[in-house]
Amino acid sequence: ALMMQINQEALDLRLVQLLPDAEGRFVERPAPAQLASHQVVLLDIYGSLYYAGAKTLQVHLPDPSLAQSPAVVLRLRGRALLGATSFSVLSVYAERLKAVGGKLYLSGVDADMHLQMRRNGTLERTGMVEVFEANAVVGEASLDAYRAATVWVDEQRGTDFHD
Repeated sequence: ALMMQINQEALDLRLVQLLPDAEGRFVERPAPAQLASHQVVLLDIYGSLYYAGAKTLQVHLPDPSLAQSPAVVLRLRGRALLGATSFSVLSVYAERLKAVGGKLYLSGVDADMHLQMRRNGTLERTGMVEVFEANAVVGEASLDAYRAATVWVDEQRGTDFHD
């Protein structure tokens, strides 16, 4: 039964890109396989992020290796806690982004999960992760993170061209 549950968690996970429109709503698209330089990608996750789901997420996150200074906003709304595997996956991805001058933003983070992240310390060690806590307005933290990432990318674009 446990093996079937782990397999189902891996199969049920889906990663999508969300594009904010002029009214503050989101249009859903398939997630890109590759990140582009100086671009912000807002991603949402459907499915479990426990062991098998976290490993599946790791495979589906867009590859940053060919990009320069990309930003990824990962929406985590509705998740109360993350397991050790999820923290590991997110930390490794943050490091991969940092290696190409990029940055990871986590949005819609539950206050208790944010406390768990601070206690864990893994994500903060990268120095390239920003957390936007969830509030009563669905999508607001993701829009705030997207806007902050856009400002950051624009700043990096100027820095990259002047170096």
